[in-house]
This record gives sequence, C-alpha cells and structure tokens, in this order.
Amino acid sequence: MDNNTTYEYSRGLDGVNMSRDILFSRTVMACFIFLGLSFLAVRSAQSTHAYLRQAIASASPPQAQAFWGLESSRLRARLKRHLLYAPLGVRRHSRELRGVAGAHLGTLPSRLQAAILLLYLASQVVYCAWLDYAANPRAALVAEIRGRAGTLAVLNMVPLFILAGRNNPLIPLLAISFNSYNLLHRWLGRIVVFEAAVHTAAWMVNATDEQGFTEMLQRLHRTPFFQWGCLAAAAFSILFMTSLSPLRHAFYETFLHLHLLAVAAAVLGIAMHLHLDALPQQPWIRAAAILWVAERSLRLFRLFYLNYSVTSGQRTVLTVQALPFEACKVTVRLPRRIHLPPGCHIYLYLPALSWWMSHPFSVAWVQPGKSNQDDIELGHAATPEEVSCSIDATDKSTTTLVLVIAARAGMTRKLYDRARACPDRLWHPSGLLEGPYATNPGACSMGSYGAVVLFAGGSGITHHLLPARDLLLRASGAQVATRRICLVWCLRCDAQLAWAHDLLKALLLFPAAQDILTIKLYISSQTTEEELASNSILSSLASSVQVFSGRCQPGRILDEVLADPVGATLVSVCGPGCLADEIRSACRNRLASSVVIDLVEAAFTW
Repeated sequence: MDNNTTYEYSRGLDGVNMSRDILFSRTVMACFIFLGLSFLAVRSAQSTHAYLRQAIASASPPQAQAFWGLESSRLRARLKRHLLYAPLGVRRHSRELRGVAGAHLGTLPSRLQAAILLLYLASQVVYCAWLDYAANPRAALVAEIRGRAGTLAVLNMVPLFILAGRNNPLIPLLAISFNSYNLLHRWLGRIVVFEAAVHTAAWMVNATDEQGFTEMLQRLHRTPFFQWGCLAAAAFSILFMTSLSPLRHAFYETFLHLHLLAVAAAVLGIAMHLHLDALPQQPWIRAAAILWVAERSLRLFRLFYLNYSVTSGQRTVLTVQALPFEACKVTVRLPRRIHLPPGCHIYLYLPALSWWMSHPFSVAWVQPGKSNQDDIELGHAATPEEVSCSIDATDKSTTTLVLVIAARAGMTRKLYDRARACPDRLWHPSGLLEGPYATNPGACSMGSYGAVVLFAGGSGITHHLLPARDLLLRASGAQVATRRICLVWCLRCDAQLAWAHDLLKALLLFPAAQDILTIKLYISSQTTEEELASNSILSSLASSVQVFSGRCQPGRILDEVLADPVGATLVSVCGPGCLADEIRSACRNRLASSVVIDLVEAAFTW
C-alpha cells in the first residue's frame, strides 16, 4: 500500500463481492459459448442441407430441382423476412447515415444484430446493477460497483480482441462475415469503455470520500498501482473519442494509428494494474494480449510467405493502370501459386502511398502463370483449365490476380492520381498483399443453388466475377446444381464499362456460358440509345450482353427469374448501400411466397 496507509474501500477487495463477480463472469462466458454453439449448429444444418441439395441436383435436369425451390417451412420464411434479412426499421440498413455537413454517422444494424447487441448490453447493465444494496456503509456498495465493472471490463476484452482479428477463427467456423464481427467489435468496445469508466468513477468516489479530492489526485501521481490504472483509463478515453464514426471516417488512417497505440497502452496499463496487487483477473488480460500478438504475428508471417519466395528469390510485382472514370486496375503477380477462393478479398499495402496501412479489395480475377513470364495477358481466349482458380499447391510458379479499385478518398484517390500522372497511365510501385480472406463464408455453397442472381454496383462487379467463373467452370463438369446465372451490373455511365469489360468477355468464353449465363448492364446516366450503340466496348459485347438505359429495378429482375424457377435461388449483392437496401427489400417482399430465396451481402464497413 502506498505510504503504509490502508484504504479500506478504494483499494483491494474490501467491499468487493467476489463470489457474485465469479458467478457473473461464468455466466458471461457461458452465454458466449451457448451463442457460438447455437450458430455452429445452425450453420452445420445449413451446410449439410446445401451439400445434399448440390449432390442430388448437380446430376439432375432443371425441372427435377422443383423440390428444392419450394419453401417447406413457413416459419423459416418468416424468420428470414422479419429477422435474418430485415433492417432495423422499414428499409434502411446498408445505406450510410449522414449528419450535419455530410458527417458519416455509420450504418444501422439488422434486426438480428440489434437484438443480440441489445440483449448483451442489457445483461451487462443488470450485472453491474445487481449489488448488495443492504451493505453498510455506502462505501462498500461503491466498492462492489468498482469491482464488478472492472471485472466485466477485463473479461469482455477477450472476445473484443478475438472479434477484431482478420484471422478470427470464428469466421470460417460459424460462417459469419468479418463485417458482422467488426460491428460486434465496435459495440463490445463501447461496453468495455463504459465499464472501465464506471470502475474509475467508483474508485474516485471512495478515494475522495476517504481523504479528499486533492489527496486522491496525489495518489494518482505517486502510486504505481494507480498510475498504471490511470494510463489504461486515458487510453480508453482516446479509443472512445477517436472511434466516433464522423472522426473515424474523416481521418481513418490517423484513427487506426492512434487506435493501435491506445490499445497497446490500455493492455499494458491493465496488465500492470492487475499485477501489482495480484488481482484474479490477470489470466484474462494475458489471454487478450496473447490473442492480439498471435494474430498480428500470423499476419506478418503470411505477408512474408505470400510476397517473397526463398527458392526463386522473386518478390511481388505490381502494375497500376489508370482507367476511365476515375478507377485503377491493379495487377499483382505473386512469386508463388496460392489458392484464392471465389468471392475472396485481400489487403493491399502500398508503402509509396501509406507506409504501413492496408486496405481491403475484392479479387476480380486470378490466373496462374509461368515463373519466367513477367506480363500475363488477362481476359484472353483461354481454356477453362487455364483460368481455373483451382490451383495445385505443389506448383511453384506464380499467381497473377487483378483488382479494380474506384477512386474515392484517401488511399484510393492517391493511387489513381499517381497512376494517371505516369507515362502511358501505368505505375509500377512496390507493394505487398495479405490474404486471401473470405468475404462471405456463408456463400461457399453457391453451387447448391439452381439459380444465382449477382447484383453489382460500380466497382462491386469485382466481387462477383470469380464466383461466376467458378460456377461456369464446374457447370461444364456437372459439379453444381446451378442452371441459371444472372449477372447484373449497375453503372453510372458507359465509361465505367472499361473497368471490367475484358473480364466479362472472358466469362463469355466458357462453354457453359451460352446456356446458363445472362449479363445485364444498367447505365443510369442520361444516355441515349444512339450513344450506347456507338460505344465501342458495348459493340463488342452487344451480341451476348443486355444493355439498358436507366436505373436497375431489382424487383423486376427477381420476378423474371422466379417466373420460371430452377430450384433454390441465391441473391448476392455488392455495391452502394442504397442498391443493397433495394435488393434486400425486393428479396424480403418475395419471401412471402413459397419460393426459397437466400440473400448474401458483401460489405466493408469501418
């Protein structure tokens, strides 16, 4: 104790209800385990059902899939419509909320996400408020609050760190996207900050009552136990203030740097705070620190493995090409072959633009190449085997992948400006790639659906090209149940066609494309039919692609598909929030009928 003075209720465990703290801690852990096992059971049942559907329907004619296209459970249809796919309100979910002067206020959770968050938040409030109100004196009650809030704050840091990792093991295990975990991470972080604030305030109340406000400040200044606690409290304050949505989105790179530094300071402060008094919560903060270090170490190892080949001495090579209407095509040649699953995304490091920041991008195309080949033409008339994304891991040649990046703000804008300023609009920077990561693990059974409708807006087309290619490749060998693929690309103007027209042409080269693939282009700008007819890119696709002037009507497209259904229908969307909300609404409206419709949304919210 500091200066050999014993403080009865402002340090130590006097007044702290340890038995009840242990009970509530075990209850929280049991709730996490129960929730995880529940999701695992549901996902296992869904995976089994999808596997059986694909195994049976892949060798069956389209008309034989009618059984799989009818919803046998009205309860399941209602759960999808009113809970799983439902926005919090009437319609808005993915479309960003804007405040004064266009400040970014984030997005709204779905009803299921909101229900989980609300229940967990309510449980934390109940645990903190469940006190021995008959305790005497009042200081004992405040000490109990201090102990309870501090215990829960440290305990919640373990799942907080798990949910934050890109290599979160729960992503493939429970087939839940990183975007959903990121939402839970933000709210769990707010709960931790709130509980830490309650813990600090309760200590200040008792410390002030015992010897006065000035002496309380002196204890913060001269006592290591309280100094480390003060460091953690200050770090939590920084974490909360910088994580507010308007600041986070306006200064994202600054936010991320401060976030990492504040997290390190908070973990160090809490660890020393607990260690000096040998408090029982030490294993939890150690677990959180180990998880954080292990995840970062795994990412570093993956970076080295992907971007440098010890045997050949080759490194990752990047080529950035400026495209019309403010976008870039980034071609990345990796020094080894890797497997990139359909619909995956990677993180790209460009030190010339940002020294150690990384940004996520969907992989638009993948092609294995020979190790002595520097430039590989993509989108040429290749055989399905040549463009297959199934890669032999024993082959040590290179892998080339393509990203299409629209210029917005920050890093993407700098990337486009640098490429546009170079001769021939080509830039060859140094860079690193991290990944791949599954964007939507729940969409891995896409081949079990008879009909697949892929909606894309702008650069969102990149997310759907590999899944469409994979389905076409496997359809040629009767390995999937898919008999109809409808790829819908919504563009602001016809100039955006240059972003991926060569990749669309490559899709049309597959033997199965003529029978099962339909591509629809919707150009929303005021473009006349004559202007569309004169577009050279459109003229090369006109015989195989349907082009429309005006906004896309998702409901009409779904009605066309469902008018002659082929088994179960999967709807996937990647694009602006307003488009995603329209498609979500259209799917929910059609769930009232007896057809099977599943919705998957690819989104990155920060």
